[in-house]
Amino acid sequence: MDCYLLLVAFHLIVLYLGLGPEGTDIIDAKLTENLVFWIMLSIPIAFMMTASTMKDGPGSIYAKVGLLIFVIAYAGGSVGDAVFASGNEQLGEAIQDPFWAGMMLAFAITAVGYYLQKNFPVWLSGLMALAGVYGFIAIAFIDLNANEALERPLWLGFTGILILLGVFTILKKE
Repeated sequence: MDCYLLLVAFHLIVLYLGLGPEGTDIIDAKLTENLVFWIMLSIPIAFMMTASTMKDGPGSIYAKVGLLIFVIAYAGGSVGDAVFASGNEQLGEAIQDPFWAGMMLAFAITAVGYYLQKNFPVWLSGLMALAGVYGFIAIAFIDLNANEALERPLWLGFTGILILLGVFTILKKE
């Protein structure tokens, strides 16, 4: 999990806020989404690696359930992103929203597993759960297009927590 999440978080920031349409607009939305798809594929892999180290501890079932939801949500959300980037924004959003909300729910469930298992500091598991619940509510029930001020903290918080998870995993190995 160590270098996977750090690299993912770094590349998400560089692609979306740096090179993509929301940043300097050097690369178009379609290329941004294609690159982000391949980079974000590391997230379920990192969560799987952590879940596999949990054996049958008290949080392992939550980590495994979160991982399963995360994989399904990532697949569906990626299809929605591709449809959105291809120019059919309305259909893309209709596909994206429930799946990305599911990904945030998976983030929160995984955080419960990490808390119970004590894989990471309690405060980080709490922050992860809070971000997951916030993300789920924001994506599932609030129109983020009409409330863009809520969207940036959501994705920056998600990315920041990925960085912290990676840092703490590296520190554990040393």
